[in-house]
Amino acid sequence: MKTSKEIRNSYLNFFKSKGLPILPSSSLIPHSDPTLLFTSAGMVQFKANFLGIDNSLKNAATCQKCVRTTDIDSVGFTERHLTFFEMLGNFSFGDYFKEEAIAWAWEYLTQVLGLEKEKLYVSIYKGGIAARDEEAYNIWKKFVPAERIFELAEADNFWTMGPTGPCGPCSEIYYDFGEKGCKNPHCDITCDCGRFVEIWNIVFESYNRQEDGTFKPLPHNNIDTGMGLERLCMAIQGAKNVFETDLFTPLTAQAKKDLHIDGKTKEEISALRIIADHARSSSFLIAEGILPSNEGRGYILRRLIRRAARYAKLMGNEQPYLYKLVPTVQQIFGGLYPEIDKNLTHIQDVLKQEEKTFLKTLVTGEEKLAELLASGKKILPGEEAFHLHETYGFPLELTREIAAAKGVKIDEEGYTRAKEAAQEKSRSYADEFSKNKVIAVQKLESTLPATHFVGYNTLVQEAKVLALLTEQYEPTEQINGSGYVVFNDTPFYAESGGQVADRGQVYDNGKEIAQVEDVQKPLGKIFLHKIKGSLHKGQTITLCVDANLRKRCMANHSAIHLVNAALRQVFGPTVHQSGSFVSPERFRFDYTLSKTPTTEELNRAWTIANKAAQDALPVFCQERPLADAEKLGAVTLLGEKYADPARFVLMGGDFDHPEQKYSLELCGGTHVKNTADVITVLVLKEGSVSAGVRRIEGIAGYAALDYLKDINCQAEKLATRLVVPAKDVFTRVNTIVDELKEVKRRYEDFRSKALAAGGVNEMTFTLKNGTSLVWRRADEAQPKELRNIADTVAQKQKQALVIVTCDKDGKRSFVVKTAGKLPVDAVTIAKQIAADLNGRAGGRADFAQGGGEAKKPMEEMLMGL
Repeated sequence: MKTSKEIRNSYLNFFKSKGLPILPSSSLIPHSDPTLLFTSAGMVQFKANFLGIDNSLKNAATCQKCVRTTDIDSVGFTERHLTFFEMLGNFSFGDYFKEEAIAWAWEYLTQVLGLEKEKLYVSIYKGGIAARDEEAYNIWKKFVPAERIFELAEADNFWTMGPTGPCGPCSEIYYDFGEKGCKNPHCDITCDCGRFVEIWNIVFESYNRQEDGTFKPLPHNNIDTGMGLERLCMAIQGAKNVFETDLFTPLTAQAKKDLHIDGKTKEEISALRIIADHARSSSFLIAEGILPSNEGRGYILRRLIRRAARYAKLMGNEQPYLYKLVPTVQQIFGGLYPEIDKNLTHIQDVLKQEEKTFLKTLVTGEEKLAELLASGKKILPGEEAFHLHETYGFPLELTREIAAAKGVKIDEEGYTRAKEAAQEKSRSYADEFSKNKVIAVQKLESTLPATHFVGYNTLVQEAKVLALLTEQYEPTEQINGSGYVVFNDTPFYAESGGQVADRGQVYDNGKEIAQVEDVQKPLGKIFLHKIKGSLHKGQTITLCVDANLRKRCMANHSAIHLVNAALRQVFGPTVHQSGSFVSPERFRFDYTLSKTPTTEELNRAWTIANKAAQDALPVFCQERPLADAEKLGAVTLLGEKYADPARFVLMGGDFDHPEQKYSLELCGGTHVKNTADVITVLVLKEGSVSAGVRRIEGIAGYAALDYLKDINCQAEKLATRLVVPAKDVFTRVNTIVDELKEVKRRYEDFRSKALAAGGVNEMTFTLKNGTSLVWRRADEAQPKELRNIADTVAQKQKQALVIVTCDKDGKRSFVVKTAGKLPVDAVTIAKQIAADLNGRAGGRADFAQGGGEAKKPMEEMLMGL
């Protein structure tokens, strides 16, 4: 039986033998297409080739790692849904077409892999919005009898990129798994019982759909194919489903052992599938530098981790578990994806921290649900039910079951609406550039040479206007106002790596004609300068970067490198940068750490960073082969796609003696020539931003000097106000604060005694069981003061139930305290009162507290006790 590694290699080697270059998988983050959340198909990295924008390739073959999460809730409950999968693909951009694509597919499946020809079925486009694909039908007839060729409509066999644009018929290959499925003798590929599984889709991209719905031929025909490796392994390895292939069995076997389950019940099977799939997808996403959060890609990662953690908990697990499976993920993909090997510890740390936080959250969710059900409402809003699912891991079934026991129904339509909104959040992802804008920029990238950046060496450069775009990204010959410009050369740094863009001016014969407000590299090749002023195409001008702003940015960016190296000295190499922001005014640095650092540890890091600045270390920036990063021990960013050669930034030592370095990172940002130019690193704030991720906010260079000058100025003013020398301001302020604390303590003591003595608002009742009840109304008190008042009143009673209330803004707070032995307890009485207030209460037998709506006079309520 062939292993998944052998199958993967056989596919790539087969197409290599056909003359196709084998390209590596692109990142799961589609850097060239900001309209996508994740890379979800092999063709994503080739969009520019399919559109005819990039003509550098004729054909290619890949094994692409993919993530799709729109059907995340189906994973575990079907035999084929996955969130992470590998897609084998072979592509043609105006090169080979239907004849070769079909023949090669058949040759690979039947001759290389040895699949039984009788078990292979195919489909073609039967016609409808476009003509029937007769050509594909005739080619297939050379390999497959007519009774195994099915003709299907648009929904199955016509591919489109969108409402307009490239499209064409497709042909799918299905594998017959025989005994599986509905057992209907008339079952065929149109049945979704699971007997016939599509393993390969071949798209014949030949049309360009117009806005009026008509079709025009493309300038050249393309081939886009996709074959799921997991499904192919299923057929080759004789597995009943993808989870029984060797891409999953090591994970499910390990999970069975760890969770002490057999994996035979329906619940156990689903749990194992969810845990295995989500362990794979989470590991790859974290390896790309994504961290759990509440938006974008991080939101999806958090959903995956929490869903898997909850199912592990349902199997009896009470501790973080998913992280223990990462070595098994590494074993499955050993040597294929170096990002897993390189970041093994980091992946485990992130998973463990997120699971730990979630398991605490799950308990909170149970309390939240109990609180919602205690409100007395007979229908639980769908939004609340979905919030429980997303935030606390409660599936609708569990919420429904618990609610039904309390006689409460779920607004399931509202739940569905909330779920669909969340799915849309997963499905659509676009930043400033819409799809049309991306296409406009891609056209510029294909027709213009790459912008030559000279800003590392000079801040002034003569340049020529190559292209202009309006604010709506439409081509134009000139701009009078605001728009975008592409120059052949530029000294302006384009925003990237967390560093903001340079700003400056455009001159013509010494006269300022425009201002550069921002610079972006939307797809990496050309620089788009956002300008305000007047320019025309072909004009030769002089570009000038604001030197003061650049100098401040350089100091703040270099300060981040000093801090990063210091953190790694204190906490070890598992510290990773997870985000940054650099501007002339400040810097922000996010880093991963699986524990809460002590004040001493942080101070040690700040001391190390500042010593590096004081040591006046030389800073060298050099382009070198990317392979040197590992040799020299350079720090790289998780998931970052680096150019080759890459830019190395070395602080301390030199490239001939890298062992003497203080810091070495791959970085395209602008930096000081010597760490002395950083002057000082002032950390203004450090704290946690999410599980396992911390944030440092600070300033360096002239921004730090400005900050210190401002602080000194404020100290001088305060010294004048306090009539003390500036050096004594801190001591004097401390004295004043201590005096204020004493005054506040005396005031609160006086107020407490005055409130406790206020007998005018005190009434005494006798309950039905003969117990004395003392009620004190203290509307002038704060809710937190009620307990002290109750204690004071109770001290005067030998045997009584003491109730103190406070009404404010339509809300009523209360405490209940017992004095002596009574036939009633405080918490029972408190819950009775809370029920009448549509509120809640809790506590002990001798003391309880609660609150609710102040709609009914307290006297009436007390008479009912």
